[in-house]
Amino acid sequence: MKSVNEKETPVENTLRNKSARGSSKSRSGRKSGSSLGKPADKGGSRHSDAVDGSSLTSIKESHKPLDIFIRNELMPNCAPIFLSKSTQKIFNIVTDEQITRESPIILLNKSDILKDLQLRAAVSDFSVQKVAIKNYPGSDILLIYDADYKFGQNFVIVLSEETKSLILNPVKQAVDGQSEHDSNGDMNDGINDDEDNIEEYKESSDLCFLFKSKSEHGWIELGSENEITEMNTFETRSKVYTIFQRPRKEFGSVLHLQDENATQKGFSEQILSREDESFNIPIMELDKSTTNCEITCDKGVNTNWRYPKNAFTQYAPRMYTSDELKHFYHENNDALLKISKLYPLFEQSLLENEMYNFLSNDYENLPIGDETYDTRSDNTFKEFLSFTDLKYSKNKAITMIQWHPNIKGIIATSISERLIYDQRIDQASRILLQSTHIILWSFNDPLKPQLLLNAPDDIICFQFNPTNSNYIAGGCVNGQVVLWDIEKHIDDLTNVKSRLKQNNQMPLFVFDENELNKVSISHYSALSNIESSHGLPIMDLKWIPDHLEINRLGYCFENYTQKCVQLMTCGLNGEILLWDIRPEKTPLAINKTSDSLKPPINVPLTFSALDLKWKPLLRIHLYTNDPVNDHAPIKFCIREMQGDRSLLTSNTKDSSINTTDKSSKLLPLPNADTHIYAGTEDGAIVYVDWIPHKDQDTGKMQTPKPEFCSSRHDGPISYLCHSPFDSSLVLAIGGWIWTMWKEGVTSGPIIESGRANKPLTGGSWSPTRPSVFYTCRVDGSIEVWDLLDKTYEPTMIQSISANSLTALSIWDSPKRQFIATGDIQGVLQLFIVPRRLKTPLPSELKKFNEYIEREVKRKEFVSMRWNLREQEKIEQEAENKRKAGLAPAVMLSDEEIIQKEKLEYEKYLSEEHVFLRSLGLVEEED
Repeated sequence: MKSVNEKETPVENTLRNKSARGSSKSRSGRKSGSSLGKPADKGGSRHSDAVDGSSLTSIKESHKPLDIFIRNELMPNCAPIFLSKSTQKIFNIVTDEQITRESPIILLNKSDILKDLQLRAAVSDFSVQKVAIKNYPGSDILLIYDADYKFGQNFVIVLSEETKSLILNPVKQAVDGQSEHDSNGDMNDGINDDEDNIEEYKESSDLCFLFKSKSEHGWIELGSENEITEMNTFETRSKVYTIFQRPRKEFGSVLHLQDENATQKGFSEQILSREDESFNIPIMELDKSTTNCEITCDKGVNTNWRYPKNAFTQYAPRMYTSDELKHFYHENNDALLKISKLYPLFEQSLLENEMYNFLSNDYENLPIGDETYDTRSDNTFKEFLSFTDLKYSKNKAITMIQWHPNIKGIIATSISERLIYDQRIDQASRILLQSTHIILWSFNDPLKPQLLLNAPDDIICFQFNPTNSNYIAGGCVNGQVVLWDIEKHIDDLTNVKSRLKQNNQMPLFVFDENELNKVSISHYSALSNIESSHGLPIMDLKWIPDHLEINRLGYCFENYTQKCVQLMTCGLNGEILLWDIRPEKTPLAINKTSDSLKPPINVPLTFSALDLKWKPLLRIHLYTNDPVNDHAPIKFCIREMQGDRSLLTSNTKDSSINTTDKSSKLLPLPNADTHIYAGTEDGAIVYVDWIPHKDQDTGKMQTPKPEFCSSRHDGPISYLCHSPFDSSLVLAIGGWIWTMWKEGVTSGPIIESGRANKPLTGGSWSPTRPSVFYTCRVDGSIEVWDLLDKTYEPTMIQSISANSLTALSIWDSPKRQFIATGDIQGVLQLFIVPRRLKTPLPSELKKFNEYIEREVKRKEFVSMRWNLREQEKIEQEAENKRKAGLAPAVMLSDEEIIQKEKLEYEKYLSEEHVFLRSLGLVEEED
């Protein structure tokens, strides 16, 4: 370790003095019975020295500085600091060249740092610690290279002499303290013996070894776990149970038994024969799961177990000599003749095996359903239900449709006024006086809504919490995020049938007839701070999966609570915000004035700590090359999906860190994908990393520029989502076309559709078939695309509404699959998906993945050919210029380019001076 001024550090000085003392004592010490001075003799003679192992380790480690990266937090008076490449070159501390991971410690002169602060002022990287550096008492400041960015920056600066001495001489101070304590207790005990032991210890200190145990390797998955999971049988519904009850008064009653005449009337009954109806009961298909396992038991035997081994093992082929071969042919001539006659049959069988795999399992290749005899009526969408309300949803457009995650038959829709921005401003007074809601419908009662979620403004998007379906988050037109808690209304949603039966039994006298048709209303529990929210409408909202958690710096951690506590929203203001529903525990988050106010009785107190104080955790900006306007995202998606825990499995196998202690400081997941796809209002697809980076120009932490941006669509993006079967595949729908993107392919979409007859307004992946997805159009039609059937046109087009469709959602149940559509008139329609669009084909996922791989290779080949054609075009133009006698363009050197730009700048200054003088803004100099 050397400082910048090439002077010896305290650590080097200590090592040099100790090595000098050790060499002098080895020359003047004993020559027999010890081999400390011989490097070749490192065997048994070393163990003959009577030195304690613990003291050897402590003094040996005293030569090394303290490793601050073993701890999970910084030492006192230490701070992380970022030094750019230019600063590193000024101080001759270029990382991985002059300072490395093996020797990370460097000493800088305090005067040199103060000169750098005086020359470069705020541009200097040391300006963040300017006051602490000026108040530093010493002349040399200690810097430690943080190669892994464990504490957030690439260097750690030590700002106190005590911490500096503790790092440079960690064990020396402990040894000095122990020696002082021993000297006070045992002053007169064995002074000569201690001096001999210290001399022997110093002689052997440089030859100590440190033994480390091997780390345990984790289980390496080779695919067998997925096969076992596919063969398991899981229950898809709750068990059915029956309760038989009898009134309590019938227990223990007194019985009076007596003989009666059977011929009397009422004491006998004739039973006539009839057909047994049990044989006419149709047999329905049942899904049952069974387990065949042996009952565990403990048995013990007293036998001599011997290690099994083979009697013989042949590890080399046996070869005949020429004489043995002739003898074999002579003895087996008849058998060889018969084999030669059968050779054509052997050859034919081998050829058939190459063409057809006769060992394939026919039961696995058997299709699930027979689609040969389907009629045309079975291949279309059948209308199931229709929902509309004259009071709450009439003449309003449905913006989003969501299915309840846990309660079957409950569907929710958000509605909004059909107004553009100017019309909404003109009619603001009318809109503010009208209440807006999220409407929850039930299959059992399609005539009226079951629950209304009151909102402060029109809701564009909302979503149920995947882990706690009582929580609902929504995005408003004014840019605020709303939270609801419907726990009080869960019983009403689950018992719709029983409530209908009670309402049918109308009492004789009713004071208020409207009370029977009254709809429950749930008020919102929390509203985000309007100053920290989106300034424009929120267009999309998604919950972060329950196995993932993101901090303020954008790093991903494992969520041990297994609950969804974070969500993302995107708005037209060019930002994607990350929100956390857990309240802050800082003193600044407490407002005594607002917290002392009691909320209304009918408002849940679940998120009362967040109301009007809720601020985003992270802001993601979508920058463009235009410094004025940024991208306006209206749809986005991340790669991690709810229920997919492959990220945690891969990180558990790759990481050797013990994470059983949940209270310890967590480390970021190294394999987490922090990129996000965003679809803009202009029809562009943007791919950006949400982790903030330090800008080289301003020095601020901000979102980096997008890795790529492609404008393929001719209208706003209405749907953007990853495939439920392959998270690297993204479907984008917008304008008149749809495109399919593959992560890692930045040259463009791998599949692009032709121009549709009408603009597309939404879509959705099929939850059961990998190659099928749906799109909806403005003319009220639904397009069904099956990429394994046709890629140039839809497989089926069906008109289901006379109005323009605005939303589409699919729900898969064990028996049937439903597709829900909403239009601009506020009508919600449910259709039953045909069986052939629900049931996957044999090996459909494998064939679809092979098709995507072929398209990726085709895209790479096309890109390569385009680059080749461009290069050939450049070479052809150069050849034509050469033949025409034109001189080729001369390549200027760096100095010539600088000189040319300098002349152009001076010319610009002179013209500017003339222009300002003509305006009278500059006076002429004498």
